[in-house]
Amino acid sequence: AFEQTFWKAERRRALWCQRSTLWLSAHRDNMEQVRLWTLIFLGLLGALAQTSLDGKVFVFPKSSTSAYVLLKPHMPEPLHQFTACLRFYTDLTREFSLLSCSSKNVDNEILILKHRPTVYNIYVGGNSLSYTVPANTDQGSHWENVCLAWNSTTGIIQLWVDGLALPRKGLSKGYAVRTNLVMMLGQEQDSYGGRLDEQQSFVGEMADVYIWDTVLPPEQLRRIWRKNVPTPLVDWMVPTPLVNWTALNFEIKGYVVLEPALD
Repeated sequence: AFEQTFWKAERRRALWCQRSTLWLSAHRDNMEQVRLWTLIFLGLLGALAQTSLDGKVFVFPKSSTSAYVLLKPHMPEPLHQFTACLRFYTDLTREFSLLSCSSKNVDNEILILKHRPTVYNIYVGGNSLSYTVPANTDQGSHWENVCLAWNSTTGIIQLWVDGLALPRKGLSKGYAVRTNLVMMLGQEQDSYGGRLDEQQSFVGEMADVYIWDTVLPPEQLRRIWRKNVPTPLVDWMVPTPLVNWTALNFEIKGYVVLEPALD
């Protein structure tokens, strides 16, 4: 009787294992699909945190110490090279900041400052140099496109204004831009995220802000001036931007308004 009971139990266990194996085999594909859709859903949540600003501009209506746009790129590693591009429209004749990036160690990790209508001050790693650009031949104010590219290995700086490359210069050779940046548009930081000066604040419109963690080649920089920004989907050699106007992670502080572009 004991033997019969034992073998019956063994047969039931074997049958249960067989059915379990068949069930798992039948549902494995479904489980993989659930896992795949979960990953896609999580990816979409991340994408929804970013906003496409194609066809829009940031309007900075008045000078202040409280109006700016915080950019929030994902920067897991220090920058040994970069390209930063943006367009702006203003009638200011005084000094103003376009892009300011500070770390806890260095106020001006990256700074694009227009000192006068024909003079740019450029900072990388706390060091600076100046560029004199040709005066505008247009009558009155116009949208201006500026791109800054830097390579740590050589220290070479490129400044492009309206598709024109100015003479290359050298700055902060061997430096690495830190990762813990406060990155803002429209103000100049004299400390980590603070000490803003109203007389350096931007007033006007700004759009098409991009930052790559590489130096873009000249043909790509000329395309940006023509509003034909290279994308990884089309230009496989171009990496995804750290700061991408068509998928921007940002936060508006103070009196800055997001408006449709007029041009």
